[in-house]
Amino acid sequence: MTDPLLEVDGLDVTYETKSGDLKAVSDASFSIDSNEYFGLVGESGCGKSTLAHAVINSLDRNGRISAGSVKYKGREIQDLPDDQYDEEIRWEEIAVIPQSAMNSLNPLSKVSEQAIEVAQAHTDWSAQTAVDKLKELFDVVGLPESRVHDYPHQFSGGMKQRAIIAFSLLLDPSLIIADEPTTALDVIMQDQFLKYLDDLREIRDFSVLFITHDIAVVFEMCDSMAVMHGGQIAEQGETTAIFDESRHPYTILLQRAFPDIRFPNRELEGIEGAPPSLGEEVDFCTFADRCPWAEPECYDGAPPAEQMPKDASHEVSCIRRDEMESLASEYLDDRTEPAESAEASGPDRSGTTSERVGPAGRRDAASQSGGDGDDPVVELENLHKHFDTSANILETLRAKFGGEEQDAVRAVDGVDLKLEENQIQGVIGESGCGKSTLLKTVMGKHEPTDGEIYLDGDPVSEFSKADWKEFRRRVQIIFQDPFNTLNPHFTVRQTLMEPLRIHDMERSEERILDILERVRLTPAEDYIDRTESQLSGGEKQRISIARALILEPDVILADEPVSMLDVSTQASILDLLNDLTNEFGVSMLYISHDLSTVSYVCDRVNVMYLGRIVESASTHELLNDPKHPYTQSMLQAIPVPDPHHEREWAELPGTPGDATDLPTGCRFKDRCPERMDVCDRKPAFEDVTGDGHHAACHLHTDEGEEASQGADTPTVLSDGGDSR
Repeated sequence: MTDPLLEVDGLDVTYETKSGDLKAVSDASFSIDSNEYFGLVGESGCGKSTLAHAVINSLDRNGRISAGSVKYKGREIQDLPDDQYDEEIRWEEIAVIPQSAMNSLNPLSKVSEQAIEVAQAHTDWSAQTAVDKLKELFDVVGLPESRVHDYPHQFSGGMKQRAIIAFSLLLDPSLIIADEPTTALDVIMQDQFLKYLDDLREIRDFSVLFITHDIAVVFEMCDSMAVMHGGQIAEQGETTAIFDESRHPYTILLQRAFPDIRFPNRELEGIEGAPPSLGEEVDFCTFADRCPWAEPECYDGAPPAEQMPKDASHEVSCIRRDEMESLASEYLDDRTEPAESAEASGPDRSGTTSERVGPAGRRDAASQSGGDGDDPVVELENLHKHFDTSANILETLRAKFGGEEQDAVRAVDGVDLKLEENQIQGVIGESGCGKSTLLKTVMGKHEPTDGEIYLDGDPVSEFSKADWKEFRRRVQIIFQDPFNTLNPHFTVRQTLMEPLRIHDMERSEERILDILERVRLTPAEDYIDRTESQLSGGEKQRISIARALILEPDVILADEPVSMLDVSTQASILDLLNDLTNEFGVSMLYISHDLSTVSYVCDRVNVMYLGRIVESASTHELLNDPKHPYTQSMLQAIPVPDPHHEREWAELPGTPGDATDLPTGCRFKDRCPERMDVCDRKPAFEDVTGDGHHAACHLHTDEGEEASQGADTPTVLSDGGDSR
């Protein structure tokens, strides 16, 4: 039996802070074998990235390994001097795909020049050898060899991500540490990234330490995994064992918190609270304060990692691990009993589906129809928003007065949408599709180039200054980033009083306390005088929701409101949004690239591609009978949190394209697996089923059906799998 490639044993990592030592990682042990994909999963702040930085000798100056061992190929490496580590280990043996991979290339140097610099710092290669090796790797990751001499700004986001993979493989390392490499990617780009990693595994012998909060990616990609909480490894083993026989409370609840596109009506279990602030001595279970099954003994020393009887590689750090199967089953049955009918309405094990009542079974069928009512709250009519790309004012004037053609970014290019009362509609698509521009145009940040926005039937273009002030009260926004949208100098009280002051509404402490209770910040008195720095990410987003609702709006514009939150917090916020839209009777336009989360919230979904909506249907119809090839690809690209599920990679090469040079006809045709000659003509956006399911695709016209010779479009949701 050979030694592991990487072996971490009893590792402690401590940071020196002004308030004392903080132990970010406590007694962590795991190993990675050759050609093994190992996942490290946990919430923000759990210590997973710190652990990786300890392995690659890149801790911040105030951090140190205070105990334990890190061995690479049997050799202790934690005590190597920095220069020796850089010379012998970094890049040549262990390479990193950083969290901000798309911003990791030097914008001032050609990609080839950066490769030469790395190679010559660690080898005796010539410049030509380095460039030739990079060309070879570009071919491996699906990039044209000719692009090695381009600058990073000439690459799309997905191309940058693949270039970073090529860089990580440049010196043939045995271990790649991928630190949250998919966090900033939309679902299509993520699918392409994961596919390239999977393909590389077949042709190159290396291991991967995959650090992420996305348990679906780990279940799909990794052989083994460890789950971290509060600096401790709660559970580890083969991914199938973790999925089939989870025995740590955190692992069990984390799986229940993660969306599964196969079961859009399943109740999500948010994990309330946050990991504790860790002092020097961590002599307790860090999950105890959040655990439904905690006992007094959980605070009497950190629980040891013990092997499960059936599988020695499956280790669990919980004093109640032997009881967890029955405890969890009883607890989850009690909590999900009211939603049993909703669970049943998702795909069963054979892949069939019954009628979807609404998100989590709580919304009525009328709210799902959408787009066909006589009195929508908000209506978009042939809405356009184009941006001038002129480099200087002379070009602008020449185009304006000289009649010259001027390039424009056609970000939103003819959108029709009706948002009904108390309805949640989603707008989804890849990065660059125009969905964020659409939202900003609706909220008034951008003036439409053409078309009209109506609020209760009144055209916004005719609003007076007073009308606009009332519009801004009635139409509120929840921003994507809760960490940078609150004034760090304001207390919660001041944050919520400010909009009331601006709109001359009643300002009382009772009103503030009431809205805090309604967004589940209880007891409200404990939160009202906190500042931004005293709130967790989930609490900050709840304050943002409270700030939007306190003005009693009619419409909320939600700009990817959970994309920057941990999955356990996402579940709580999604559940909160669902309840509050019913309680307050508001409508919502929900922007996202994540169809998994959209499916839990929205009554209706609009799929956007290069400035236009290409498909619009009730959530149930869209998930179970997608009509447009782009929608089918997006569904196919979503990872499933089940290691037994064998998902096909989405067949969708390339990126959406250039909004300044749009193709004639169907805008999706250059990427479409179903392309026909008729696609050179613009498809009509029409009801293809007779019940409000609209799509802009020639496959659903008589001419298109004849051209495709009656070929059936694939059904995407084909595997019911395990309903948990």
